[in-house]
Amino acid sequence: MKPRNEFEKLVVASNGELTAIGSKAVEWAIRNAVKHITFRTSEHKCTCGDCGEKFEYKGKGKSVRCPHCGHRLQVTDTLKRKHQEKSYFSTLEVIGGLQVQKVFLLTAIYCKGEPMDFYYDEVCRLWLNVKGQGAVTSRLRAMGYYQDSFCFASPIELRNMSDVHLVISDTYTYPYYSVLPELRRNGMKGKLPDCHPFELMKALLADHRMETMMKAGDYKAVEYFIYHLLDLHTCWLSYKVTSRHHYQIEDFGTWCDTIRLLERSGKDIHNAKYVCPTNLKAEHDHWLKKANAIERKRRDMERMEKAKAHEAEFYKNKSCYFGIVISDEDIEISVLDSLEAYEEEGSKMKHCVFQCEYYAKTDSVILSAHDHSGNRIETVEFSLSQGKVVQSRGVCNSNTEYHDRIIRLVNENAYRFMEARRASA
Repeated sequence: MKPRNEFEKLVVASNGELTAIGSKAVEWAIRNAVKHITFRTSEHKCTCGDCGEKFEYKGKGKSVRCPHCGHRLQVTDTLKRKHQEKSYFSTLEVIGGLQVQKVFLLTAIYCKGEPMDFYYDEVCRLWLNVKGQGAVTSRLRAMGYYQDSFCFASPIELRNMSDVHLVISDTYTYPYYSVLPELRRNGMKGKLPDCHPFELMKALLADHRMETMMKAGDYKAVEYFIYHLLDLHTCWLSYKVTSRHHYQIEDFGTWCDTIRLLERSGKDIHNAKYVCPTNLKAEHDHWLKKANAIERKRRDMERMEKAKAHEAEFYKNKSCYFGIVISDEDIEISVLDSLEAYEEEGSKMKHCVFQCEYYAKTDSVILSAHDHSGNRIETVEFSLSQGKVVQSRGVCNSNTEYHDRIIRLVNENAYRFMEARRASA
């Protein structure tokens, strides 16, 4: 691909000046980037994948230290004699006034009874200048099912950056690195946060908030907000409040959720009383309930506004049945005579008599069955066309011990509804 601007021309020129990776970086990657295993048989005989020596381990732990080479190994119960591990790792360098992240694929080969063998290949290089412009020089990607398959015989040259390059570069980074003076000035020195190094460098050059958190040494915040920029926009001022009060945020995901819930509940998200809770989880659960209650109230108001559009038609069709009460020694069944009554019935009985707009059904009359103390039992739908009960539901649409009795009572009084309809005609 030909360079299209001055920046890409500088990238192409600098690409040819890069030197080979140092042996210390490779040694670090072997120790930290790939999994080290020990082959263990059913007789608890282990073979170290690193040095190939044998030893016994009858413990139940998932890892063990080799008594010969001293390396910490993950116990793998298997009869296989060969195993292969692959992992990406990267280094950070400065070439020609540009920042570059070099990405390598490390392959470790374990053969039972032999020392570990390995090889590595450079895959791509991500370039960045002080203005935040980015480019990539990479090997050619092979066609196939796996998106990160590269033709290692192809040259590393300027190509279009894709999601694959960004994904594979989010990996282990050699801790001894060099960066642009502007990045060092903005706090990128010493230990790196556990996040995408390329995205971190772009953020440090463009976003003063990342610079603030890096200089404050709050790596947990950097690690979270690098991947959650929308949360950073929402919670930045609240975060500054926590910093001033020396409040340590242990779980940034839960804390950001709490800030959003506080905002939905109409609370001041710049007040330390709310944004610096002693028990974060308890506060999160508390404001979640509050926000849900507010949301339910808002939805109910919207439903009631929608229902009011049918109010005139509702009274025209149903008012003739108002006042009908059916009772025996234990139960009293009365017609719901207002939209508010429908809403309350649906809320108390936890069913959809109001949400599904039963008040707008011209063929149905809805009644509420309750005991003589006023406790609701079931909600009844009586069909005018069929002249009988079509359904009767208790709390959460369940049936109660009075179910059959309620249906029988209403059906025995079906003539009262027919008489009321004839009288209003």
